[in-house]
Amino acid sequence: MEDENKKDLRKVRLVWAGAFLSFLVATNLLFSLFCSNWPLILYLMIGGLGAWLGPKLNQRFSKNTFFSKLVRRSAVMLAGFSLMGLVALFMLPAHWESKCAWRYCGRAMGPSPLTSPFPVGDVSCRAWSMCVNEYPYRSGQMRDVYRRMEEQGCPAP
Repeated sequence: MEDENKKDLRKVRLVWAGAFLSFLVATNLLFSLFCSNWPLILYLMIGGLGAWLGPKLNQRFSKNTFFSKLVRRSAVMLAGFSLMGLVALFMLPAHWESKCAWRYCGRAMGPSPLTSPFPVGDVSCRAWSMCVNEYPYRSGQMRDVYRRMEEQGCPAP
């Protein structure tokens, strides 16, 4: 019985963390039109907040009132939209030819707490050159960029 309660609590925490993250996914899709993204650390903090508040919120909205039903149904619709949004953010390639291309440069180095957690795919020599010229890398990162360019056989920028 105790193991079942732990599983239920984990499920509740996971569902509410997902509900909180759905807000970030929706706004991340909107912000991408303006060349902006949420950093990974914000996803972790908001997900943790949702997991922490999950049991309390679950008690509040598990009643059989009209408002509780409305909140639950709205959460299901938002979850569906967010799932499609996550698939889009993970699957759609970065547009290295767009005006926002320099914003992908931080993500091209791999995931970090201060960059968006979504991948950018393969980076071309032209994109690396643009990153060297336009993105504010720290000195250690710049050495890594030059190393990656050399491994790919790219000319020096």
